[in-house]
Amino acid sequence: MADLQDPSQQTPKKHKVIHWNPEEDDLGANSKPAVKAYLGGAIVTLLVVGIGIVSYFLFFYTPPTASPEEIAAAGAAAEADPRRAFESVSRAQGIKDSVDRQLEAARQMPITGNEVLRQKLINIEKEKIEADDLMAKNRFARAIAQYNSVDALIEDFTTEVENKQKARGLYDGFLVRSGELEIVKHLDEDSFEAAFGLASEAKKFLDSGSFTLALQRMEEASKSLDAVQQAKQEFIRSNAAQGNRFIAQGKSEEAIASFTKVLELDPTNEEALKQLERSRVADKVYAALESAKASEDSDQLETALQYYQQAAKIDSGSAKAQSGVSRVKRKIAERDFTAAYSAAQIAISESRFQDAIVNYQAALEIFPDRSDIEAAIERAAAEKHQNDIVTRITQAYEFEREFDWESARNLYQELVQMEPDLKEAKDGLLRTGRMIRSILRYETLIEVAKSEAQRTEFQLAIRTFDEAMRSKPEYLALTEEGERLRKFLQLQSQPVSVTLISDGSTWVSVQGPSMRKPEKFDTTTVDLLPGKYFIIGRKKGYQDVRFGIQIRGGMSQDPITVSANVKNDY
Repeated sequence: MADLQDPSQQTPKKHKVIHWNPEEDDLGANSKPAVKAYLGGAIVTLLVVGIGIVSYFLFFYTPPTASPEEIAAAGAAAEADPRRAFESVSRAQGIKDSVDRQLEAARQMPITGNEVLRQKLINIEKEKIEADDLMAKNRFARAIAQYNSVDALIEDFTTEVENKQKARGLYDGFLVRSGELEIVKHLDEDSFEAAFGLASEAKKFLDSGSFTLALQRMEEASKSLDAVQQAKQEFIRSNAAQGNRFIAQGKSEEAIASFTKVLELDPTNEEALKQLERSRVADKVYAALESAKASEDSDQLETALQYYQQAAKIDSGSAKAQSGVSRVKRKIAERDFTAAYSAAQIAISESRFQDAIVNYQAALEIFPDRSDIEAAIERAAAEKHQNDIVTRITQAYEFEREFDWESARNLYQELVQMEPDLKEAKDGLLRTGRMIRSILRYETLIEVAKSEAQRTEFQLAIRTFDEAMRSKPEYLALTEEGERLRKFLQLQSQPVSVTLISDGSTWVSVQGPSMRKPEKFDTTTVDLLPGKYFIIGRKKGYQDVRFGIQIRGGMSQDPITVSANVKNDY
């Protein structure tokens, strides 16, 4: 690559520096003609005062480039018509201003160290001075032609400078690219060598100042390198594609070899580095995918999902594993949805509304966006509500027929909570409440009667028992214990004959369930209802006699002697 050495590294040629300012050299020589030109211009200006306003706008107009024939015709017309002469002045001044601006821009362009471009710029400056001289001598038609010539030279100069910069940029880039592609030149050696030949020619043109030709050669050289680059990319693409096929086939060794070839040419290829890592586990992933596919084909979806997830865990970059996971999950969801939805439909047909709601909800959890399932749940809930009301009313009536007032009342309470205005529920709640209170009163009175009987308050127990019987529902039979109490109290309701013996002078009275007024007797027989009694004997001057006795039905009572025979001490 010696022939492509960067010119910046070569020994630069020495050139004589030319200090040249044509405008300064011509300043003294042209001073008098300039004065005459300015006087002539003033005279012309006085002649066209009448059209001053229009001519003001003409100063700002830059006319198009005129041909030599047009310029000659304009000069002849100017001599015949002073107004046309003034237009020529304006046109010339406009072109001059434009050329001045373009020349100033050209002077700013980077040409340092390049003699060819420097000479072109010097030539432009000379041509520009000639145009300015013609302008100063009022030879406007020729000045316009000269300025047009300068404009063309400036355009050519600008193009050359731009081509030089472009060619230099392409050449510098070529040196970098060719070094990078050196490793792959065997893929397209003809293009690689052709690129170097073209670049060598371009370098010579650059050195000789033929920048347009240099740019053309460098563009051709870049295209040749593009061919080498394309060959490299094709090699990489082909081996990468082959490596990917080996990965899909579970051939780890072959895949590793393919991506290794890619990395030999492009060591920083991130995709090849990633695929190389996948190649190392390709056989394991392939085995898991095969098992997953077999399970999926036999509708063993949960097993298939496990295999796909195993493959995805081994190789997170496996598209087959990832898509398999997604697909099988979707199949499981669709299967479960279909099962839940079908179960819900069957439950609806059999009026098992709660089961229907549960299955609809399970289906909705699988596909939350299914608005039709939400509507089905609402319908099932409404039907369940009505069915629950009918079922509870029927069951409550059944409990009432079985005299299970407590269960019936519980159902009526539930119905009132479900439908506060449901008449059947409110009536049933009142009805069962009355029955429960009646039964509670009956049971309470039976207990009270039993307690009173135990305290031998037989007559009070009898009255309490009778009140309990009035509270007892007709359907309710006495318990065995209640029957024993009834028989016992019935026995205690029969009077018992009791013989009382006294001295004929003692006033004897009986206090208890059967009351007897004081009377005197020697012997008497009284009928006393069973219960507790007090026998009292009183005699004037004697202490009272008082003692209690217990009368029980069904039991004989011994005679009782009542006589006050102990005198008072006072």
